[in-house]
Amino acid sequence: MGQPTFADRYAEAGLVTTGPIINARGESIKRVVADATPARIYDLIGAFYEIPDTDLSWFRDEIGQDDPTFSLMTGAREARILAAIALGELVGKGNSRAILGVNTSHVGGQVRPAQAEWLITDVKQALSKFSVSNRAPKKITTAIAVPAPAKALGEQLEGIEVNDWAGLLSGLGGLRAETHSLVKSNASLTSTALTELERQMRLMREETQMLWWIFGGHSRSLCRGFSGLDPHQAAVVGAVDLANLTNYTHLGPIAAPAMLERVIASSKKPKAPFAKPLLATLESFDQADLESLDIRTDLPPRITPISIAIDLVRTLGKGAWHQRFRALTGIEASVEFEPISLAVQLYYEDLLGQIP
Repeated sequence: MGQPTFADRYAEAGLVTTGPIINARGESIKRVVADATPARIYDLIGAFYEIPDTDLSWFRDEIGQDDPTFSLMTGAREARILAAIALGELVGKGNSRAILGVNTSHVGGQVRPAQAEWLITDVKQALSKFSVSNRAPKKITTAIAVPAPAKALGEQLEGIEVNDWAGLLSGLGGLRAETHSLVKSNASLTSTALTELERQMRLMREETQMLWWIFGGHSRSLCRGFSGLDPHQAAVVGAVDLANLTNYTHLGPIAAPAMLERVIASSKKPKAPFAKPLLATLESFDQADLESLDIRTDLPPRITPISIAIDLVRTLGKGAWHQRFRALTGIEASVEFEPISLAVQLYYEDLLGQIP
């Protein structure tokens, strides 16, 4: 079965429309995808998850170019499907912001869209796919071939007679052009090879630092071992540490969850996975430890709820942040996470915040 079409997505959502409208929507979404700025990607995510106060006026205007009758008031459901389709296009193209944003807004299944859950599946698959392909080494051409001199130029140079200064100048001009072409070709091949070598070296450095971090069992953020933390604390600190070590690729390695599991396993007992309220986890930290966590807090709260929770705890204080967190994210502070779910959620939130 091939890639679902616009008509398939509409039928799946139970929307009935006409062929001309389908074609018009297709043209609109092409422009939406082509002009997808970071702010607009977050707006599309807001539409998909029905986040309150999401400004979709630009989205309405874009669709209105092809169908002036479109309205967000009467077509709110269709707008969600269209937002999902646009996000699906971006995800399929490997857009890291769209992949991470849809994933973190899902909060490990705590937040579910009203429709188009196929996008969640697509995002999970894309995260795995591009985590691998973005790190795959490319072939490096080390043998640089030297092209043979142009036959016509050789014949021209051989045919220059003594004291034929005009012919000599013409021949030298041709020789200069051929030499310049050869140098340019070699410079391009060398630059391509060096660029790929640099990319592979940076990937190796990133991975090596991660491996040493796991082997050492020592938190870079708190400057002490994970063995002194409980599993949920280790999940939070490990996620921040690993995100800061992921300083080259946008999606991180596919083994990131396994690395976080290893960190959690190195914490103090109990080792068995168990769910714990978010408020209990965050309020178990000392204020100084919370201040040491380098997290990004400039993204929409519903897209990065755990990062926002950490920031609220350290700015408003223990016990005083619960209501504000609920208002910003739509999630109760008492929401429960198992250690690995909490770690993976915060890790990808932090990666999203690092995308320039």
